[in-house]
Amino acid sequence: MEPYLQEVKNFRQEWPNIEFVDLIFTDINATPRGKRIPVNALEKLHKGVALPLSTITLDTKGNVVESAGLGEELGEPDNMCFPIAGTLMPTANEQVGQILLTMMDENATNPSPLFIRNIVSDLLDKLHANNQYPCVALELEFYLIDKKRSPSGELQTALNPKKKTREKDTEVYDLDGLDDYADFLSDLNKVAQEQGLNTSGALSESAPGQFEINFNHSKDVLRVCDEIIIAKRLIRQVAHQHGFDATFMAKPFGDQAGNGMHIHLSLVDESGNNHFSKPDGQASDRFYQTMAAMLAQTSDSMALICPNVNSFRRFVPGAYVPTKADWGENHRGVALRVPISDSKNRRIEHRIAGADVNPYILAAVVLSAVLASDNYTKEQCPLPLSDEAIELPLRMSEALEQLEHSELALYISREFIDLYLACKRSELAEFERAITPLEIDWMLHSA
Repeated sequence: MEPYLQEVKNFRQEWPNIEFVDLIFTDINATPRGKRIPVNALEKLHKGVALPLSTITLDTKGNVVESAGLGEELGEPDNMCFPIAGTLMPTANEQVGQILLTMMDENATNPSPLFIRNIVSDLLDKLHANNQYPCVALELEFYLIDKKRSPSGELQTALNPKKKTREKDTEVYDLDGLDDYADFLSDLNKVAQEQGLNTSGALSESAPGQFEINFNHSKDVLRVCDEIIIAKRLIRQVAHQHGFDATFMAKPFGDQAGNGMHIHLSLVDESGNNHFSKPDGQASDRFYQTMAAMLAQTSDSMALICPNVNSFRRFVPGAYVPTKADWGENHRGVALRVPISDSKNRRIEHRIAGADVNPYILAAVVLSAVLASDNYTKEQCPLPLSDEAIELPLRMSEALEQLEHSELALYISREFIDLYLACKRSELAEFERAITPLEIDWMLHSA
């Protein structure tokens, strides 16, 4: 039996009460889009489902970005989408399952070169051909918030379900706080296990109502990215069931810590030996080459890993968010941190991206640096905590301009970079046209 049909058979036997399945396709922002079908229609999905190519270019509101050139100009052509193996699973809704889709071309013969998941797959193939196997782990931060806004329309932190008071105190790694949210966390963990997510659990983070969920290291980079899409959806579903809303905005509260998504990278060979360590346990030349490449690409990649205006609001002094392209060992204030580890587990923690980043784009940025590391020497790696580290572009317009003229297109593809720039410039232009309550307060009578 075809592997997909066997997966469907096993799924229907294990989850006989599921009546519908959501077909999930992610756009350039990694927002889940798609359609819901009856569970008995799953078998037909192995032939593919036609979706408009322009769905890649949906903006944060779900509208096609016409300036990207994939909409009306082309006549809204369809491409064929197919199920991703291993992603047919239950959701927090007992009657609804889900499965992720990937996009092929209109003839269903080749992966679409504009779909970022396919780009990551291509980067991995190139690295594997060099006996380089990236091993990654992700940390995802989020806030539980009140479904109701304040009288002035602002977001409100969650009401603690046990204390019945609004969260306001910062208590990093607060175990009692986890106890207060035990019902939410228990349901979250239960469904995460049912979905087979490779998570090592949640902890209370550095702001009231903020949590972090950690994922274990894996050489299956695509699966790691897939699980972020699944986990975000799960967190939102379980939050709603418990009377909360959940947000992955990079900076939902101006006076509290932002939401980050850190990615840990190690690099092993086919036998599992760490390319970042020498046989004597010291850091290898490849470690310093990769560090140099990642630092060199950091500024150019800011627009990709900080996809929204709100993304840049995280970068404020004293918030453990980097503002320079620097690195250091066991230091949380740098862009690239080397955590405490032995030679087998030597890794680099990329700490720049917010929780709003597209995980496939984040992976593509990191993998691009690994590919580019051949162009660098150990001696080109800057000293840790260098005073000469360059400042990162901290405005969206500056970051987009730098991306346009960067060498990242050599790795991620010019076609995708141009598509991304068109989408993000369209969003930025619309944002800048909006008149905000703040400017009215400031200028109504002073202008």
